[in-house]
Amino acid sequence: MKRVIIGDFVEYNDKISKLGNYHYANCFVKDGWEVLWMSNLFNELIYIKDKKGYKFKKSISSPERHELAKNIYGFAPYSLRLYGNYLFSKDEKIVLNNQKYIVPDIKKSLKKIGFDRVDILWISNPKHYYLTNVLDYDKLIFRIPDDFSHHNGFPESVVEIEKRLIDKADVIFITSKFLENKVLERNKKPYLLNNGVDFQHFNKQNLTVPREYHGKEKRVVYVGAIDEWFDVGLIREIADGSDANIFIIGRPRIDLSKIKNLKNVYILGPRPYEEIPSYLKNADVAIIPFIKNQLTDAVSPIKLYEYASSGIPVVSSNLKEVKNTMAPIYVAKDTSDFLTGIKKYLNKEYNREDIINFGFNNSWGARYEYAMKIIYGR
Repeated sequence: MKRVIIGDFVEYNDKISKLGNYHYANCFVKDGWEVLWMSNLFNELIYIKDKKGYKFKKSISSPERHELAKNIYGFAPYSLRLYGNYLFSKDEKIVLNNQKYIVPDIKKSLKKIGFDRVDILWISNPKHYYLTNVLDYDKLIFRIPDDFSHHNGFPESVVEIEKRLIDKADVIFITSKFLENKVLERNKKPYLLNNGVDFQHFNKQNLTVPREYHGKEKRVVYVGAIDEWFDVGLIREIADGSDANIFIIGRPRIDLSKIKNLKNVYILGPRPYEEIPSYLKNADVAIIPFIKNQLTDAVSPIKLYEYASSGIPVVSSNLKEVKNTMAPIYVAKDTSDFLTGIKKYLNKEYNREDIINFGFNNSWGARYEYAMKIIYGR
């Protein structure tokens, strides 16, 4: 049986975030592979920020097979030093040599688990670079999902780690055309592998109307990360300029005080992945209200495909990669135009079949088949 190690940002079994590598892991298993899902390194610093996350990582930190799903195992190495936006932790040399700080010895641990030699080492999070130093692998795949150099979650030194991964990688996938320059600058060839969707999950029928929707018409919904790129000012303008009810679903990581008391804005917080189709199917319009900058122009929003698979019309900020998808959605030039798009779709001026077909044609399964064709020429 072939084996792959996946180095991602979040846990495989996170109930809220089911990002690209979660779906690729499932595709590998369906294709007859075994998967080891590598958690980010941890120590007591993580406990201070996230007690629940720390406890979970500790529960899968022993060098044995911790089964997360059929043929998918989890492992969280303990490290004396962590890389990130912490004091004395921003030097790229920490990541480039992180194996020196991991206890017990990472090579011995991977051997005990049965993943010291793998067919594919698949990395999306640059913090997992150290794995390239300790593993015997046939293929190194670097999947670049974001412009890390413009992401607050990484120190500026992440650029140097990216360069090392690009130089080492056998195949480099980018989720947005606007990420290609950093690869071309290293004289390597990038392959465009946009994000996708679990179409069957989001195209479910006859779903119960969420209780938060009861008694409220003209439902406009946002589902996803609420971080530095989320345009709070735009949400306020939409709320003031229309009679729509705006539902925001996600884990807030920024200040939402400017909109939390508005009478037609409902900040619901995160909802389990299993419940999201109900919120989409029973809404009238979905939105992608992002601040336009270099980071968001290079983002391939998973929510675009999830919204479309639900058959809900989408209004988006004027983002380069969103336009590049040629999706049948309304891309707004400015705030006034965003309101125009919402009002148009509330009046049912759209072709639902075209929207659903766009989702259907962008499944994770299709993305996986393309990726394996590039990797193995099959």
